[in-house]
Amino acid sequence: MTQTSPSEKLLIERREAVTLLTINRPEVRNAVDDETMNALHAALQVCHDDGTRCVVLTGAGGAFSAGADLKKAALSGFGPEDTFRLLTDCYGPTLKAIRSCPWPVLAAVDGYAAGIGCDMALACDIRLVSARGRFAELFIRIGLIPDGGGTYLLPRIIGTGRALEMILTGDDVTAAEALHIGLANKVFPVESFMQDTLAYAERISRQAPGSLRRGKAALLESLNSSYEDALAREAANQRDILMSEDGMEGFRAFLEKRPPRWTGR
Repeated sequence: MTQTSPSEKLLIERREAVTLLTINRPEVRNAVDDETMNALHAALQVCHDDGTRCVVLTGAGGAFSAGADLKKAALSGFGPEDTFRLLTDCYGPTLKAIRSCPWPVLAAVDGYAAGIGCDMALACDIRLVSARGRFAELFIRIGLIPDGGGTYLLPRIIGTGRALEMILTGDDVTAAEALHIGLANKVFPVESFMQDTLAYAERISRQAPGSLRRGKAALLESLNSSYEDALAREAANQRDILMSEDGMEGFRAFLEKRPPRWTGR
């Protein structure tokens, strides 16, 4: 069932344990404004405890997101301080909500992901891209720098040299190149893109809920900690999982050679 958020700029659809969030501004290639980002933030908060096990973020009409809606900002007379407040009070919290969502968040990039649209895709855990997908950190083309976490996320995903190349040239990165450099996890044909994406998401959503949450959290925490801390964190999480009902069910199912029946407990 598909529903719109109160702003009508975001479509929300539940498919069993997968929540599909679609930026719904195709007339501007899904450029985002404060209403769109606030709606996305609110939808992500609901996903924490509504039975969602995997989130897919995409855009309507053959584009992921062309970035911030600069025309709207210009017409509204936005100045430097207005931009600063918008980034710190609206865009930043929404991007953090994507990254900190307890469940895996997949970016389904069909068409252009540019500027802060590119940074939204970077904030997701996995990027699934159609054969016509493209990424661009195009801020430098208009004399700016990334402002959606690109300077933090991009080098961690593709390495410092390639990240600097994207940021300092603003060049487009095709789907094939994105796959080659590790920016894309998978590239699917245009004709079957959403079908393939949702099948991938449904596969993830069928995993043990506790393992999904703890596995994602442990990995993200390890990015800013030592190897020793990561080992200790893994051991503590594994102990807690093994003490849970799902942990015991996993072992029983393995020994009995049957699919596990996860309860989330």
